Amino acid sequence: MVKKLTYEQLEEKVKKLELENLELKRNSINGFDASCTGNISAPVLKEIIDIDEVQSIMDNFYHLTNMVTAIVDLEGNVIESTGWQDICTRFHRVNPETCKNCIESDLYLSSELKPGEYLRYKCKNGLWDVATPLYVGEKHMGNIYTGQFFYDEELVDEQIFIRQAEIYGFDKKEYMEAFYKIPRYSRETVNELMSFLVKFTAYISKSGFTNHQLKKEIHERKLSELALQKSEEQLRGVFEAATNVSFIITDADENDPKIKEFSPGAEKIFGFSKNEITGSPVSLLHIPEDVKNFPEIINGMRETKVGFSGEMELRRKTGEKFPAFLSAFPLFDKNGEMYALLGVSFDLSEQKKLETQLQQSLKMESIGRLAGGIAHDFNNMLTVILGNTDMIERELPDHDPLIDNVESIKNAAERSADLTRQLLAFARKQTIELKVINLNETIEGLLKMLIRLIGENISLEWVPGKDLWKIKADPSQISQMLTNLCVNGRDSIKKYGKITIKTENVNSDDIDFLRQAGVSNSEFIMISVTDNGCGMDKDTKENLFEPFFTTKGVGRGTGLGLATVYGIVSQNKGFINVSSEIGEGTAFKICFPRNFEKNEKKYREKIKDLTGNETILLVEDEKEILKVTTIMLERLGYKILPACGSEEAMRISESCLEEIDMIMTDVIMPEMSGRDLAKKFTSSNPSLKCLFMSGYTDDVIANYGIIDDDIEFIHKPFTKQELSEKLRNIFNKDGY
Repeated sequence: MVKKLTYEQLEEKVKKLELENLELKRNSINGFDASCTGNISAPVLKEIIDIDEVQSIMDNFYHLTNMVTAIVDLEGNVIESTGWQDICTRFHRVNPETCKNCIESDLYLSSELKPGEYLRYKCKNGLWDVATPLYVGEKHMGNIYTGQFFYDEELVDEQIFIRQAEIYGFDKKEYMEAFYKIPRYSRETVNELMSFLVKFTAYISKSGFTNHQLKKEIHERKLSELALQKSEEQLRGVFEAATNVSFIITDADENDPKIKEFSPGAEKIFGFSKNEITGSPVSLLHIPEDVKNFPEIINGMRETKVGFSGEMELRRKTGEKFPAFLSAFPLFDKNGEMYALLGVSFDLSEQKKLETQLQQSLKMESIGRLAGGIAHDFNNMLTVILGNTDMIERELPDHDPLIDNVESIKNAAERSADLTRQLLAFARKQTIELKVINLNETIEGLLKMLIRLIGENISLEWVPGKDLWKIKADPSQISQMLTNLCVNGRDSIKKYGKITIKTENVNSDDIDFLRQAGVSNSEFIMISVTDNGCGMDKDTKENLFEPFFTTKGVGRGTGLGLATVYGIVSQNKGFINVSSEIGEGTAFKICFPRNFEKNEKKYREKIKDLTGNETILLVEDEKEILKVTTIMLERLGYKILPACGSEEAMRISESCLEEIDMIMTDVIMPEMSGRDLAKKFTSSNPSLKCLFMSGYTDDVIANYGIIDDDIEFIHKPFTKQELSEKLRNIFNKDGY
């Protein structure tokens, strides 16, 4: 059990040890002078330090900071270890392959260390290690290691660790449970705690060199006391220097302990100065629900001599509540009486925020996988439905009673296609064609449509920014995004109101939510969409971008509008922020990074004649889509060579006597992807036109859903009109 000392006891030992140390340096013991280095055998680290005392100090350090430690001599012997993570002791250090990474990290840190410094290194197993050297005199005798953590600002890819478990044969469940226990620290916290360990190694170095020149029995007797002296100094240093950790010492009043010591970290976290809080009851920092449990908790510590720890809500000077991890340790005098409590707390606000963001990200990823999984098949079916309804509608005579039925089918299919597109946009798997655009011009082209959309009872104010920079984005996605935001604003206004769309050039350093996202000194174009509607409460804002979350009545919304906006912003490398209060309206602010490229516009022309006579090799593994698309194209005048899959396409091309002008192929096929099939054809005929079609690209022809400028693509489901326009633009581009 770790022996806990009071600050008063430590201060007495410091004074005593200072006098004894001076006396030892003045007098030689059995011929060993403090300045003498001759006639002394080479020191062995484990013989010149009190292992039990160092272990005790490191245990205390671990209990206060949760940082693991190990002292290892240059022969690889572990002198001390405390609190090492299961992921290393049970997995990485056990498996021969992952152990090599651990040894590589150990050797790197050991070889690069310098006195008074510390070095950090991210091992190939994915965890951070830190070490500082331990010298005795000028001789390097070992190292103090800590680590097995993540920095709280780094994004840790859980999939990497899942793959490691699979590669090295670890029990995946146990390995991931060990992964979830890995702590996170800010760089500031690591630097502060490592400064403690650097000072601690300096202490071991100094005391070890001095005591090696003394008799073994004096060395063994005094080392523990010297360790206590340094331990008190270092703990006092941690108490004063740790700005992100609150240290509070109180008396042992079981009803409401009074504050005796208040660290600078506590001042920063709680907002009270030491002078104004000293002597006040500690209940000022707690919520009432917890204060009533004080007697039970304090009496429990008095009787069991065991501390208390757990997550709870604390209060700042302003009255604001915040989540924290609190540990309380009882302090006892020589008679075994508890006379004080040491409280250590960490503000968990940022951690909880990150946890919420991670949970949100996981939810979105799950829906994203679902969207991607169903999109291909769903869009294939919609292609068949829309294609057939389009042809039936053209065949029916005017005023035929069946026209209304066909229109209903067509409208339902188009709404289903829109819903699928929203799912794909949310999941960031929608195929997009990026263009360098001026947002002012894009938005101005949408204003008439937006005015009709929001209705006559709501005015639309347009405030374009001057000399607006350009962005690189898909114009259709910008239109979809603004439409969803304006609909959201419209629905929040009961009778009469106003929606304002504004653009402006901004620098990330001037925008709070960009700074919080870690973006600095970068240029963005910001679109803000504000309304004076009913506003939102806190719970609504927290769930705002979740898929299928809606406050609208049944049948009035899918809950995908704002989830789609979030996906579009993310896919176009932007950032979004929302501010809203009940009765005060809502403001969405979206920032897209400034683009410095020149726009390379694709050839597009408004074509009157949409028919053609070219020969097209049509490749589609879904027979119904192949059939309906073949009929569409033949009715437009094209000669079609239909192939149900890539193998049949290869056979047809080998037996075809006439020249093929285009290969039009599905992207996802079981035998061979459309991209690979097209490469086979264009390798022998570089002038062959290629048109890809799919409801979900799966990045076979796109990079993260973004279509390159040299690729022609049509998204399923498509109508006969859309297909005919696409084909004529492709053929006319090069003078067909």
